[in-house]
Amino acid sequence: MIPFQEQRFEGATLPADLVWEALPDDCWRLRSPGFEMNSGLIVGTRSSLLVDTGSGPREAAAIHRAVRRITDTHLIIANTHAHGDHFLGNDYFRAQGVTDFYAGTLAIEHMEQTESQQRELVASIEPEMAAGEGECTRLHIPEHRVGSAPVRINLGDKFVTLQQLGNAHSPGDISVHTGRVLFAGDVIEQGGPPNFEDSIPLRWVAVLDELVTGEALDTVYVPGHGGTVDRDFVLHQRDQIREAITTCRKIAAVQKPGSEPTDHELRVLPFGPVESRNLYQRVHAT
Repeated sequence: MIPFQEQRFEGATLPADLVWEALPDDCWRLRSPGFEMNSGLIVGTRSSLLVDTGSGPREAAAIHRAVRRITDTHLIIANTHAHGDHFLGNDYFRAQGVTDFYAGTLAIEHMEQTESQQRELVASIEPEMAAGEGECTRLHIPEHRVGSAPVRINLGDKFVTLQQLGNAHSPGDISVHTGRVLFAGDVIEQGGPPNFEDSIPLRWVAVLDELVTGEALDTVYVPGHGGTVDRDFVLHQRDQIREAITTCRKIAAVQKPGSEPTDHELRVLPFGPVESRNLYQRVHAT
């Protein structure tokens, strides 16, 4: 049993109590404010698994309170990928007694290599985490690596499968799957446009295809941000990115050597100006 002892932050304003959305098969979705990141909870009779811990100790404290409203079972954590809004809450959960953290092998390497970048990402909502000052602000790297072979975790009455997807949205993305529910991290985005900054776009298309292959028609997909989606949404996002890659190549074909397309030329892409340029650059870098 993990001791229920909340850490407090001197002078900090903690998020209000968060509200869970019930999903099939004893699964839950929780949206944190700030980055509007989704955490997931899979509840078993012996242990429960939390998907993603938030941007730092402030968000993590609210997520932890929410978890303990649902279950007091032993807790295991999986980080879907190496962007700070999804894993910088790890150290708070370590302080609450959690000892088992999982992430993709490549994601773990990315966490270690981009620590300062990830801290900077969360500065507006987690200033202590950004500065590395105060309680529960260490970079806690998962001890358990998810490599090419899937990892199955026994929660007592159900198993959870962690699968490394490779470099799609970011290095070492993983999915978390049990029953009819699949937590996909930022490989699926419903609340806004996909973030291409660390992506390999062609691999992303392949991963989205893999996520629906062999899955039941009623599978519930939980994106990294936004509401739950179905198979048709995943296929639409796959097709959208694939067509955007083709468009990027056509734009590149008419550019002079060494030149970049203008924002006006990139307006034909189905994303905003920042993500359109990120996609264009990643298509040609990878």
